[in-house]
Amino acid sequence: MNSNELKSFWSVIEQSQNNVNRLQTILENYTKEELIKFQEIFVELSAELKDEPYIDYMEDSEDGIEDIANWIVSKGEIFYNNILNNPEKTPYSVENLTDEILYGIADDVCFEKYGITTRIW
Repeated sequence: MNSNELKSFWSVIEQSQNNVNRLQTILENYTKEELIKFQEIFVELSAELKDEPYIDYMEDSEDGIEDIANWIVSKGEIFYNNILNNPEKTPYSVENLTDEILYGIADDVCFEKYGITTRIW
């Protein structure tokens, strides 16, 4: 991903304000290629958090780790970078916050609009 794509990604995350419906509305204007790129960036950023030292602070379940990493990305660039630089601030669980997770919305929009998924998970 290049810096412009990353800047655009974070801008959209910020505009969505942790709201799935807002993000969906924004992404409905995206082309198939843009939806795929958005999903790709989300997955790449999330993957950074699914390893040490971050997982040392997370619950042990695979689903929990996935949710926590995706929630952190969903919170925006400042929050994400704060966790990257301060792994000890990684939340143990986001069990009661899963409605704030924006992961997969690009995939859903792509399927609704183009009849295919992004195939990026």
